[in-house]
Amino acid sequence: MTDDQIRIRAEQTLVAWARIETWLKEHAPHTFQRLPAPATEGEVRSLEQDLDLAVPADVRAFYLVRNGTGPASDFGWPASPDAPEPTGYFLPDGEGVGPLENLGAWFEGPLAAAHLEDEPGQRYLPITTIDPDGFYGSFVDCTPGQGYGLLGTYAEAELPNPGRATFAAYLTEVANALCEGRGFGDDNAPRVIDGRLDWQ
Repeated sequence: MTDDQIRIRAEQTLVAWARIETWLKEHAPHTFQRLPAPATEGEVRSLEQDLDLAVPADVRAFYLVRNGTGPASDFGWPASPDAPEPTGYFLPDGEGVGPLENLGAWFEGPLAAAHLEDEPGQRYLPITTIDPDGFYGSFVDCTPGQGYGLLGTYAEAELPNPGRATFAAYLTEVANALCEGRGFGDDNAPRVIDGRLDWQ
C-alpha cells in the first residue's frame, strides 16, 4: 500500500465518522454524549506490540478520534443493574466498536481457535462485537499481504469469513445510510429511542 493510499483511507474514515457524529448529535443526543474520548497513539502502539501486528491506517484514524463507539462500561462484564442502557452498540446489526483495551481479549477468543497451524503469521484483529463476550462481530485483517486492511466477520465455532471492504468504506456506507434514513444490508432504517440510536 502506498503512502497516498494510506492517507486517503485515513481521510475517508475521518470524513465518514464526522458525518456519523453530526447525525448522532442532531438525532440521537444520548448516544452522542456517551461517545468516549480518543485513544492515544501510545495506546495503539502498545496494542500493536502486544499482538504483534500493524493496525491499518483507517482503523488507527478512528481510534485516535474515539476509543470505541461507547463507554468502556458498555463492553465489560458484569453489567451493573444500575448501569445505564448501553449506547455503544449502535452500528448495523447491533454491533459496536470496542475500546482498545478489549481487543486483546477478543483476539484470544473465537479467532484464536481459527488460526491455522500453517499460517502462523495470520493476524485477524476483532474490532466490533454485539456484546462484551466478543464472540460475534467483525475483524480487520492485519496479516501482511493482499488482504491487509479488509474487514471480515467471525462467530464462535465458525471459521472466519474474510471480506472485501475496508473499515473506511464500511463507515462511509454507514454514514450514507444514516443520512439517507435507510436500512443497511438486511437491517431496517435506523430509529431513535429515548435519544439512543438503535439499529437492530
